[in-house]
Amino acid sequence: MPRNFPILALAMASLTGCSHDIGLMRQDETLTGYESAIRWGQWEKAASYQIPRPRPGQRLDRLKGYKVTGYQVRYRHSEEPSALLFQTVEIRYLRPDELTERSMVEEETWRYDEDKERWMLETDLPHLR
Repeated sequence: MPRNFPILALAMASLTGCSHDIGLMRQDETLTGYESAIRWGQWEKAASYQIPRPRPGQRLDRLKGYKVTGYQVRYRHSEEPSALLFQTVEIRYLRPDELTERSMVEEETWRYDEDKERWMLETDLPHLR
């Protein structure tokens, strides 16, 4: 066995860990970006996180005027290794021309797109009422 085998083995193990860490960093960056877009009412930006497909029931103009006051992850689950992530979030918001805060629970499904090398939202944007 070569003398520097332990060093080589340690280097290979750390490289394997790095790719996993990079994947988690990308996931975190995507989820944080989406959360920020929702919190600031940037509906077009939030929609850019979605998997492109026809969404006849989703009208971004309907969301204008809503003020999101909170977005909190209540539950997150993914199975290793998995290209799927499920999360439950609570969204607090104000309707246009109202001062009463409302809240809702939203189920989000995220899928990792290998071609684009990024996480994409499968579900629709929140249905604020």
